[in-house]
Amino acid sequence: MDGTGMAFRGLNLTPEQQLKMRTIVMTAKLQMMQQAGAHKPGVAGDMAALLNPGDPNYKATVEAAKRRAADRIQHMSDLKLQLYNVLTPEQKSELTKRISEWKTRMAQRTDGSKGPPAPAAR
Repeated sequence: MDGTGMAFRGLNLTPEQQLKMRTIVMTAKLQMMQQAGAHKPGVAGDMAALLNPGDPNYKATVEAAKRRAADRIQHMSDLKLQLYNVLTPEQKSELTKRISEWKTRMAQRTDGSKGPPAPAAR
């Protein structure tokens, strides 16, 4: 594996592409660690408020949690786009094909499990 993740395995990344991807991933990890550290002081209080809808801070805590979740989704989306933009058109095409095949396999797996449960082993 080239260190950039399973999705990119076998795409024949050049050393330059591998370096760019590693740099992007490392930068993203550092940013996530910094953001996580900035939020830590109130985590216990936040969790207590989230567990009790009667807590006066409940609504504000839920809204803050929603914003953090949306921010994480946006950061992951941005990260995926940066990595995707390192690829050549041919590699992008191959990645799209692989993702489509994976989705088909997952759909088949899900469809196959809709039957009655297997008999219990004795």
